[in-house]
Amino acid sequence: MSKKFISVEVYPNGGIISTGELRKVAMFAQQFGAARLQLGSRQEIRFEINKDSLADFEVRIKLLSLSYSIGKHEYFNIVSSGLVKDILKSKVWLTEGDYRDILQSFDFQPRIPINIVDPEQHAIPLFTGVLNFVASPIEDYWNIYFSMPQQREQGWMPILIQSDKIASFSMFIQTCIHAQDRVVLSELMDELYQLDTRNFKKVDTYPGIPDYHFFPVEGFHSTGNSTWLGIFNTKNEFSITLIDAMCVEALDSNLGTIYITPWDSFLLKNVPEARIPAWENLLGLHDINTGHAAHELNWNMNEWNLNSNEIRSYVNDYFRVTDKRTEGLILGVNNAPNDNFYSIKITEEPLFSLFGRNYFPVYHIRYKEDFNPNNPVDISFMDYIQKKSLPEFISYLTQEYYTKKKASIDKVKVKEVAIPKIQKQKQKESFEFVYQCGTCLTLYDPEYGDPDEDIVAGTSFEELPENYCCSVCSNSKKGFNLFAGLTANHA
Repeated sequence: MSKKFISVEVYPNGGIISTGELRKVAMFAQQFGAARLQLGSRQEIRFEINKDSLADFEVRIKLLSLSYSIGKHEYFNIVSSGLVKDILKSKVWLTEGDYRDILQSFDFQPRIPINIVDPEQHAIPLFTGVLNFVASPIEDYWNIYFSMPQQREQGWMPILIQSDKIASFSMFIQTCIHAQDRVVLSELMDELYQLDTRNFKKVDTYPGIPDYHFFPVEGFHSTGNSTWLGIFNTKNEFSITLIDAMCVEALDSNLGTIYITPWDSFLLKNVPEARIPAWENLLGLHDINTGHAAHELNWNMNEWNLNSNEIRSYVNDYFRVTDKRTEGLILGVNNAPNDNFYSIKITEEPLFSLFGRNYFPVYHIRYKEDFNPNNPVDISFMDYIQKKSLPEFISYLTQEYYTKKKASIDKVKVKEVAIPKIQKQKQKESFEFVYQCGTCLTLYDPEYGDPDEDIVAGTSFEELPENYCCSVCSNSKKGFNLFAGLTANHA
């Protein structure tokens, strides 16, 4: 960043911002020297303005209802999975209104990372906050998870908290953490147990950690009778002219809300079918590509760190040349302490520093034991390696991932599927066609059904319910195509 400019972060909590507010943010940024906006992994907006205009900028930005910070960023945006409600499978009792009510109950901008998420969706990380509220099966109640990265400690409290108590509970935790130089998780939890527990429900079963599935962050996608659009940029640089055009078209499409994902993309829900050609034209005019390879999409990193972008480009060049597949993995680089959402992580470290400058960088690689980025446990793979060796080591781990995945799939195929008494396995005495998901290329084979979606073996594609969705990427039934190269025989 040039010395003439200073960074600004704007916090649309939960990644939810009105179309009008986003347009005003872009206009204010442009008026005071910014040419582009960037999106953060906590769904925040960042840009740089001219230092000489700082006083005037503060007068204007205060007109918005959004929290912000300038120069020194000690606050955190609240992450939520509200943006994927109605486009991914999620808890029945949760609505976007529930998320909005909780977010609006915060009368302060947190100084600790807080996540408010649904465990059944796979687009938003679950445990990248110090304090993580994860929806429980009981309506209006949430599990509580802690993550203390400096101490490498994670903890789950065997209680459930009500939605309307989340904000006050968060303030209490924030006060406890900032009142101490070092927080010991066990001591913090002991203190919490002394609280008035009338608003808590006790539980004794540890919730399982959900699997991760690839989430397509760009392009048009159909969900039931509606269409949503993801707008992604590989450099995470959205020009002010693009933002303005996007907001104008959103208003013409009667879309009053625009959502920000943790994946360098904007998301628009319920795009009217009649307006899709206009959106396609907008994407073309601004050179927005919607067909990136997985290795360009699945990075979760500290993008404010210039070295992180350089490492990503270096590894991606190798993947591009070798045509390497990385779908299903999340690759992290120099992640912030609490950002533990990765399958494989690269961390840069200088061998020594002199007069404030770093020399001879080396790299460490860690990975999650099952490559599930939601799993808090990671494993050291290789330390103190040179940059030139990074791509090959990452490539080796991607191969390990697919080897383990194949072994898991083979195990499911040979394992007898337990069928409830109320269900009866269907038998066919004819050929059944295999269908393929148009987004992630997963096959639906009637011979095996889809146990993850409670579809028994022997169910033809035509017999699937209309609300059936891909168990890997949640693409709708309409998004499947006939796979001409394979049929299944149920003789």
